[in-house]
Amino acid sequence: MKPQSRAVAAIAAALLACMGIAQAQKKAPPPIGALPLDKVIDMLDRNGNGCIDLEEGRNYTSRRYHALDANHDGMLDAAEAPPGPMETTPERPISLEAWQDAYTARFASFDKDGSGCLSRDEIEAGRASLAQGGQ
Repeated sequence: MKPQSRAVAAIAAALLACMGIAQAQKKAPPPIGALPLDKVIDMLDRNGNGCIDLEEGRNYTSRRYHALDANHDGMLDAAEAPPGPMETTPERPISLEAWQDAYTARFASFDKDGSGCLSRDEIEAGRASLAQGGQ
């Protein structure tokens, strides 16, 4: 292969790799807290009972985690998932287990009536508490 052809091939390979990472990140669902409440209910309430149970939320966070893990090493680092507003935890790198544990703790803090299912009112109140610096 000629030197010029090798350079073009190397550039093309680098661009394809960058595009793959960008596409993987685009496919990742956004943080739950960044979504409008109606969208949260629509996306997560798989059984249609009008509230979000722990399993529904953990399934969503698991799908999001795997979509963000661009290098598929089983850990999210700050480059793959920069900590930001409404994220469950700023800890990085973070394993799926720790990511889900953080979600479970947040879920419990929102579930004021202890029903195991977050109502619209509980989600709104939890979001308001977070916006005011709560946990």
